[in-house]
Amino acid sequence: MDRLGYGPRPESIEEVLDRGPERWIKDQLEPSTDGGLETRLRAFPTLSYSIAETLTRYNADQRSLALSLQEFRSAHFVRAVHSRNQLQEVLTDFWFNHFNVFENDNPTTYGVVQYEREVIRPHVLGRFKDLLTAVANSWAMMSYLDNYLSSARSINENYARELMELHTLGVDGGYTQADVVQVARAFTGWGIDNRAGTFLYRGANHDQTAKTVLGQTLPANQGKKDGDDVLEMLARHPSTARFISTKLCRRFVSDTPGESVIARGADAFTRSEGDIAEVMRAIIGTADFWNDAFGPGKIKTPHEYVVSALRAVAAEVTSARSFVEGGRSTLTAMGMPTYEALDPTGWSDRGSDWLPNPGSHLNRMNFALRLVSQTLEGVSVDLRALIGDADPADAAAVTAAVDRRIFGGTLSPDVAAACRAVTRTGSLLPGFKAVGMALASPAFQVR
Repeated sequence: MDRLGYGPRPESIEEVLDRGPERWIKDQLEPSTDGGLETRLRAFPTLSYSIAETLTRYNADQRSLALSLQEFRSAHFVRAVHSRNQLQEVLTDFWFNHFNVFENDNPTTYGVVQYEREVIRPHVLGRFKDLLTAVANSWAMMSYLDNYLSSARSINENYARELMELHTLGVDGGYTQADVVQVARAFTGWGIDNRAGTFLYRGANHDQTAKTVLGQTLPANQGKKDGDDVLEMLARHPSTARFISTKLCRRFVSDTPGESVIARGADAFTRSEGDIAEVMRAIIGTADFWNDAFGPGKIKTPHEYVVSALRAVAAEVTSARSFVEGGRSTLTAMGMPTYEALDPTGWSDRGSDWLPNPGSHLNRMNFALRLVSQTLEGVSVDLRALIGDADPADAAAVTAAVDRRIFGGTLSPDVAAACRAVTRTGSLLPGFKAVGMALASPAFQVR
């Protein structure tokens, strides 16, 4: 549950043990409708706005865009904390980061909600080709990487370069600068309709001459099909299979996954024609996945840490404003403001990059103590329910309960001793402070 999701909620551990991990994994790979989550999301009506509606409302009242983005960020955490389909949420975050766009880039901003809703989320366990095509046709990606400005008379290479380096083949995938130019020519004329908020192909802006990409010729006068052919070519390329498998293994196995698990994922990608669920099945079915899951662990990103802490204490989340909004927010302090990775590379997928110094850990400790002291806006926690019959004034009893319910009895003697030794701070009872200490401990920083 730590590896394929954002960690367990207390009640979900027994559910998995009762049904068996194989059934839980199957359910994650074949997600069903989560009615409870859909009910929670009704609190955020702007999530359903089209780009055209967002633009219309912004022109009438510029504050509406800020509200939409605020609801978008909050919904991101409501989904991660409360969804039964945990793998779907992790993969939505993974693929958004893989095909990263910067929320505050204009005009990308107006299409970022639709980007996750219609471009990323529906395809996270589907065919990679469909996901790649949806991204290429999206308002958000075309505006973020400037492809909507590219024409036969003035090509823009930004999207072509990132398409091969970051989205498909990888930097060592076998393409050249000449291929970048040819791919850029193939996507000339692909644009956006600024009023309708939709894809718009402008034939007059397209380079209609023949092109050669990775040694394959695209005939003259194909129009939009040039770009479609390039996407098909890249989606089927062996370098793409290996690059995507490597990134998935780095997320779900370890920072340095072994050759055998990468090869197995790449083989599944090729055999299934890019079926992401099949690639995940292949990775999960390796000894590498299980050995690393029970090994030293992979350091959580700030997003993973915050969500896993909220899930661990069975928090109820209605808004994420207190830890994602504003320049002094928790996640900004941790170096990972939500949807604000500036570069096309997105956030680092190496856990070792996320706790570079004691200050980074201190920010996590502060969040854990704010969580148990109930000072996070939009978040409520019933700590008495979490600790059961343990006396909240008894740090030792609460530590034992937390060890059992959150850590499965694996809390190290040193961490347990530190939690038992806490004393009351203001109105925060020792037992509740012990919960915060456990969440701030090194044991909770890894998954």
